[in-house]
Amino acid sequence: MLDPFVTLEEAGFSLRRTGGADRLAGWSPELISALDWARLSELARAIAAEAGCELAGSRIMPDGAVHFGMIEEPKSAKARRAMVKIAPWNEWGATPETVQRFAQEVRTAHNTRGILIAPAGFSPAALSTAQELRIEAVDAVALDAAVRALPGDKSDFLFVVTTAGDFSTPTCPICMKKLQRIEQETLALPSRTIDMNGLIADSVVCDRLEVSAGCEVTFLQEVRARSVIIAGHASGDFVCEGPITLEKGGTLSGTVAARSLVVRDGGELLGQFRILEGELGSFVKPAVRWHWRCAGADGQRQCGTVVFEPHQ
Repeated sequence: MLDPFVTLEEAGFSLRRTGGADRLAGWSPELISALDWARLSELARAIAAEAGCELAGSRIMPDGAVHFGMIEEPKSAKARRAMVKIAPWNEWGATPETVQRFAQEVRTAHNTRGILIAPAGFSPAALSTAQELRIEAVDAVALDAAVRALPGDKSDFLFVVTTAGDFSTPTCPICMKKLQRIEQETLALPSRTIDMNGLIADSVVCDRLEVSAGCEVTFLQEVRARSVIIAGHASGDFVCEGPITLEKGGTLSGTVAARSLVVRDGGELLGQFRILEGELGSFVKPAVRWHWRCAGADGQRQCGTVVFEPHQ
């Protein structure tokens, strides 16, 4: 949803009614969330243009994130610059870290506000972080409301263009061709690196968890991981299928249950530690999973690094 401190009329992606009743042209938050990142980017730019914004070019990142700049109310005394970012494909929703990273990007631009589009939504902690850092939070519900508020013919036209052909298979951000669906049996869990200070209110279940040097973080819910590496300062309750490693300068406070504990010189455990023995049920069961990969037909080496997880 939109950031609590931004009203529907003020937000760049929430247009005022231009007369007449809203037209139902097939739009829904679910459809918008299912769009290819490239289609979503064009839809966001179209909504901003209809709001009277002056747009700059888009910058496409290898993870499917899209950045573009714009000037809101460019011909008025209230003109202001904004930086817009669509969340990376493998995030699609927003965590506090997603918001914090974007806020750092916005700070590099003088006198510019930030608008973060995360179609899958913002966790409660992410919304709180967005409000604190004054980042406008836009999800699929807000985009749906914005496109429905357009004049009927505009909304219908955008619907036809946006949903023409294969609109849900993601595009390779390197060669701009459609990705291919690849199936495999896996026990894969995502790895996670924490490189921001603060509280993590969301549940964390991952393969490899790393807390970077110089980072201070508190986990409010139990952390479950296959391996944990602490180079900064972490506190909370941890259950680890494998080893927990405390690097030089790393400290861990709380309760820890793990197969083993490795403490490097300069590392420190502050809390209770229990060694796990016997069989431990895996966090996930074997399953046939699939993901999107680029066929690399153009021979571009970077295409081989593109791996997108399904959203549904």
